[in-house]
Amino acid sequence: MPTDGADGEGRALAPDDAFSLLGNETRVQILEALADEPEPLSFSTLHDRVDMRDSGQFNYHLDKLVGHFVAASDDGYELRRAGGRVVEAILSGAVTEDPVLERQPVEDRCHLCGGAVEVSFEQEQLAAYCTNCAGMYSGDHVPEAADVPAEYGFLGYLYIPPAGVQDRTPTELHRAARTWHLSERLPAASGVCPRCSATVETRARVCEDHDAAEGRCPTCDNRYAVGHSIRCTNCPFFQSGVFAVALVGNTALLDFLTDHGVNPIAPASERFNEVVMDYEEEVHGTDPLEATFTFTADGDSLTLSVEDAGELTDVETWSEERAG
Repeated sequence: MPTDGADGEGRALAPDDAFSLLGNETRVQILEALADEPEPLSFSTLHDRVDMRDSGQFNYHLDKLVGHFVAASDDGYELRRAGGRVVEAILSGAVTEDPVLERQPVEDRCHLCGGAVEVSFEQEQLAAYCTNCAGMYSGDHVPEAADVPAEYGFLGYLYIPPAGVQDRTPTELHRAARTWHLSERLPAASGVCPRCSATVETRARVCEDHDAAEGRCPTCDNRYAVGHSIRCTNCPFFQSGVFAVALVGNTALLDFLTDHGVNPIAPASERFNEVVMDYEEEVHGTDPLEATFTFTADGDSLTLSVEDAGELTDVETWSEERAG
C-alpha cells in the first residue's frame, strides 16, 4: 500500500500495485507521450497525442498515473522520475525486445594476438570471440546454441540493452557495447550498483595451480589466475571477469590510462583492452589475497599492489624514458 504523502511526494507502491497501474496500453501511451516533451502538457494536448477518443476514459487512466508516475500542476502534466524510468525500460527494449545477432566479423582485432574477432548478440549480451588464439575465458560460458568453432577463443561478454542493436553494424555494436559495459563497470568498481545504486560486494577468486603458458590455464580455464565477481546487495546485478576490471575506478589507473590517450569511458579503439585486459599479474599470497598487477602503455608501466578484494596498498610507476 502507498505510504502517506501529498501529490505523490514520499509515496511508495508495492510491486504488484505498480505493475497493475502500468498494465494498460493507454497508460503506457500517456507515459510515452509525456516523455517526448521536456515541458508539461495540457490535458487537451496530451489527449490529442494518445489513441483514445473518449475523454472520460482517458481522464480515468491519466488519474491512475497521477501521483507516482505523473505529476499534475497548473502548468499541465509531466513525468515524475518513476514514470521516466518506466519509459526508459520500455524504449531500451529491456522488457519488450529480445533481438538475436548471429556470429558476425568485426573490424576490431583481438588485443591478445591481433587475430580477427567475431561477435554475436543474445539476451542483452554481446559475446566476442578470437578466431586465432585461446582467448581470455573458458568456453563453458558460451551457450551450445551459439555453435562456436572449437578453435575459437572466448574474449568475454559485453552487456548492452536491445536498443543498442538498432541501426548499427556489427562493428558499431561491438564498440557501443564496450562503452556501455565500461559505463557500468566504473560505478560497480567504486562500490555502487549501476542498475539500482545500492551497495555491491566484490569478491576475488584465485587459481592456486595456475599455469597459462598455453594461453589459458588447464585448471581454471582462464588466462589470469585472479578473477573477481561483483554482486549487488539489493538487485539481481552480477558481473564477473578478470581482476583488473575491478580496478578501473582506481585513480592511479585512470590517470595512467588518460595520460596515454586511453579514454576509459568511451574507448574508440582496442587501446583500452590492450592496456587493461592484457597485463601481468603476480600472486604473492591467497589467504588473504596479495597480488600485483602491472599495466603497460607506450613503454611506461603502472604496478598496483592489492590485498583482499581490491584494497589498494601500493602504487609503483616505471618509464622507459625516465629509466634511460
